[in-house]
This record gives sequence, C-alpha cells and structure tokens, in this order.
Amino acid sequence: MNLNFEKMLEELDNNGFIKVENVYSCEQIDGVKQEYEKVKNKFTGIQEDAGISDGTKNATHHTILMCPDMLKLIDPNPLHKFIEYYFGGKYILYTMGASSKMPKSEYVYTQRIHREFYTFTFGQRLMLNTLIVLDDATEESGATWMLSGSHKETINPDKEYFFNNAVRATAKKGDVLIFDANIWHAAGVNKTDKAVEIITPLFTRPFIKQALNYPRAFGLDFQHTISEELKQTLGYNAIIPETIQEFYKPEEKRFYKRNQEDEHGTNNPH
Repeated sequence: MNLNFEKMLEELDNNGFIKVENVYSCEQIDGVKQEYEKVKNKFTGIQEDAGISDGTKNATHHTILMCPDMLKLIDPNPLHKFIEYYFGGKYILYTMGASSKMPKSEYVYTQRIHREFYTFTFGQRLMLNTLIVLDDATEESGATWMLSGSHKETINPDKEYFFNNAVRATAKKGDVLIFDANIWHAAGVNKTDKAVEIITPLFTRPFIKQALNYPRAFGLDFQHTISEELKQTLGYNAIIPETIQEFYKPEEKRFYKRNQEDEHGTNNPH
C-alpha cells in the first residue's frame, strides 16, 4: 500500500479519525465472516453463563481466540508501518473483537456515545482504534458517528450536542477506519434488513496492560509457531512475569524485552 504517513497523521491529529480504503480484499473479508458465523453462539453461551448477555448482545470480545482466520488480518497487518509511525515505535494489541448491528435497529452497546480511552491523554499517543469494515457502512446501515475534533477536548458531550455536531464515517467493505482513542463516537442504528458487522483491533504502547493477556491465553509456546510481527503484536515481547523464576532471566530470555521502548524513553518522536 502506498500511504502518505505524514498526511494521514496530520488528518488524524486534526479530525480524530481517517479512512483508509481497500485495505482488505472482499475474499479476505468473506472468509473471516464465514468463520465468525460458526463461533458466534459459543460467545453467546459464555456471556449467558456469566449473566451479562443483555449488556453484550450482538458483540464478541477477544474473538481471535476462536477465529484463527481473523488473526490473518493482522499478520501481516497492511497498516503495520503506519501504526509504528503513529506510536513512534513498538506497539501491541490491546483487544480485538467483533460486533454486529442487526437489522431493524436491534441494539448493540457500542451505540452508546463513548470514548475508547476515557482517561484524557492530552495528545499522548497511548492507544489507537482501528475498525475493519466487513459490510458497507452507509448512513442507512448504521455508519459510525464521529465527533470530529473531540479528541482534543476534555468535554463530555450530551446526546443533543453530539448528534447535532457529529459526522458519519461511511466506508466500504474492506476499508479501515483509524481513530484517536479519545474521540467521542457511537455506532449508528442499522435501518436495513441485513446485519452489518465490524472487527475492532485496538493497539497500545507495549507498557499498557492488555484487556486480555493474549500470550497466556494462546499459550507461551504459541510464539514459536508464528511470525515475528504477530509475536510482537500479540504481546509476547512485553509479558509480565508471574513468578520470581520468570522474573530472573538472562536479558535475552526476559519476558519484557528491552526494545519495547526507544533509547530515549519516549517511544514518540512526532
């Protein structure tokens, strides 16, 4: 992909979100959707057993644990170089899940007005949202509402202000939305007769704790079967030791690698 990182970053800093077109082919997207359809009910059962199914309806979290084809979307990640550019160095996956906006306005919790990172970061690049579009996102099908520029403000907009000022981030199947974790946004309402699905990989700097400990969830041996890029992305180079024995290691075997931060300790030269 021929991307102008400087221009992308300028737009992201100014507006809080950008769209990158044609990141994935329709064939890639269709394969992931077919796999996802087979495991949805497994997540529903887990959510029901936990007594939280009302709050998680039409959404699945850490979906990559049951959807190996979904991992291929970030291995290799077509946007890897830009994400490194954004953070000024290494990054890891914070979470990666999927959600469905079902036909005829059925609810999903992402329709609440929210920020992904509720702590206001004052411009520090700690987390980056990406949204992989699995079905065309139109205003009719529930394209995401984005309150442009709100990532720069400490405001907490009320519903009236938000919907009077937010814009719709329409996109095509295979496009990716990239947005600042401090921007206020909300999934739209799907008024069509077909489900609309997305995948949301969120990335952070390596010292931030993951929403799920992916190296432990996949197993420590899994790192020996995957690419170096995916090993880094899943957090295998930024593991927190759980025992004294895991803590005391020669430098080359340490769980948290020295190269996760740049030599100046900033990880962010921009």
